[in-house]
Amino acid sequence: MVNVLIVDDDPHMRELLRHFLRHEGFSVHEAADGAQGLALLEAVKADLVILDVMMPNVDGWELCRKLREHSDLPVLMLTAKGETGQKVKGFQLGADDYLVKPFEPAVRVKSQ
Repeated sequence: MVNVLIVDDDPHMRELLRHFLRHEGFSVHEAADGAQGLALLEAVKADLVILDVMMPNVDGWELCRKLREHSDLPVLMLTAKGETGQKVKGFQLGADDYLVKPFEPAVRVKSQ
């Protein structure tokens, strides 16, 4: 079973993603910010991280950078920020894909 870690400070977004992903057969773990996400990654073997950009404590940019220091785990950035500069920054930090809300999760997750 594929383990997906959702890191997003919006509980409604986590709930939506959790519902969809579990329905598609994925195992889901959740964190409300980047610091929790880092701690969870030490305890759980994730196969994919879905990562919001704007979060308290450790934001998505920093978490992506830290992930890339030690892992080639697929990272999908998930944000309402759709400006070209933001997308470029995400890819420069090591994101494998950059999703702008609203989006179609099935297409992106199943492609990984």
